[in-house]
Amino acid sequence: KGRLRKYELEMAQHPIRARMCGFGEKDRRPLDPPPVVRLRVRDDSGEFLQSEDVEVWKFVVSATLWAPHSDNDRSIVINPNTLPSSVPMYTPAAPAATASVMSLSEPVKVRNLVGTTVSNAYLLKDHRDNLSIFFIFHDLSVRTEGQFRLKFQFTVIPSEEDPRAFVECVTWSNVFEVFSAKTFPGMTDSTELSKAFAGQGIKITIRKNSRGRVYLPRPDDDDPDDDDDPSAIR
Repeated sequence: KGRLRKYELEMAQHPIRARMCGFGEKDRRPLDPPPVVRLRVRDDSGEFLQSEDVEVWKFVVSATLWAPHSDNDRSIVINPNTLPSSVPMYTPAAPAATASVMSLSEPVKVRNLVGTTVSNAYLLKDHRDNLSIFFIFHDLSVRTEGQFRLKFQFTVIPSEEDPRAFVECVTWSNVFEVFSAKTFPGMTDSTELSKAFAGQGIKITIRKNSRGRVYLPRPDDDDPDDDDDPSAIR
């Protein structure tokens, strides 16, 4: 207590791809593999502290969705079902255009990044048996297709001793792609890190075999493999 500490955030596991979840409220298509962030803490002398010596209960990390070049926040999107027919739907490749005719009702904005966007800290061992402080995002989905990356911000929960809250450090995921139902190549095999966390009681879906495939849709097939798709969370 009272010592100056420096926090460093880094990616322990990057998302690679996902199937878009659309604009329904029940269908979830989680990012694969689930993003995982690791926190390292230095004391005032610059030495790394042992993870078990850190009070992790007051640590949180939040996630937001951004364009591939980190220059545009994509966490909010217009629900196309609330747009007049003359107004094009927002796509990740370009900003929403203005309507050619005036609408009496405002388009509805919704979260493009769906699920649990804030993670508490977990003191866990990784697949190499190293104890670290992790933040796990196993319930993140994206409504629209395109390329994105995630921005993660670490904050210490305010206390009576220090009632102020600041973003202490930030890290970014690699660029990942969100596919439509017809182009989604399938889920990847579960990583060793995910398996290690699941073995310690973390609720992460573990797959023994991936379902990657090249899919050629039939003309009447609007939603391939929907009844047996491991990317779906309901």
